[in-house]
Amino acid sequence: MGVAPRSKRYAEMASEEKSTPMERASSWLEIAKHPDYDGHDSELAKHLRLVSASFDPTPSHPHNATSVFELIVPHTLCNMSGNLHGGAVALIFDICTSITINILAKPEFWDSGHVTRTLNCTYLRPVQEGQKVLIESQVVHLGKRMGVVTGVIRGTEEDGGKVCYTCEHGKASLTGSNM
Repeated sequence: MGVAPRSKRYAEMASEEKSTPMERASSWLEIAKHPDYDGHDSELAKHLRLVSASFDPTPSHPHNATSVFELIVPHTLCNMSGNLHGGAVALIFDICTSITINILAKPEFWDSGHVTRTLNCTYLRPVQEGQKVLIESQVVHLGKRMGVVTGVIRGTEEDGGKVCYTCEHGKASLTGSNM
């Protein structure tokens, strides 16, 4: 499964107009879990569980898409102190916020992939190996080429739901790109 077929299939799955937000969000997990894919993000796909995905456009927020994932922090994403590694936090946000954009992709609008311009993470409190967390993402704005998505990693209600990490993710659409 080479890079081109994988990214092409992902774009096709993510932009199918008849698919539900849950199906669109799930498409990345399906591809990343494929036995022939061994990219750095395949480890994360084994542990993420999609809880919800929605697309509720309004006149004031036409790109209002959200997603929630659940993760039980595995040893493989932790530092030597047994806490979620800072680089893993960035990876989690990168993947989950990007998936949220795919919920609303349509032909010629954010359907040919996108790349990170900026990813600003704030680390508020550590998460320990084995702890269950929720990753919440929301599209703030998507223009023709640039967008912003926010993310929060928090404990579950059983843990008091405290915010552990936040992010603001600046994205650039590859639609029509000469890259």
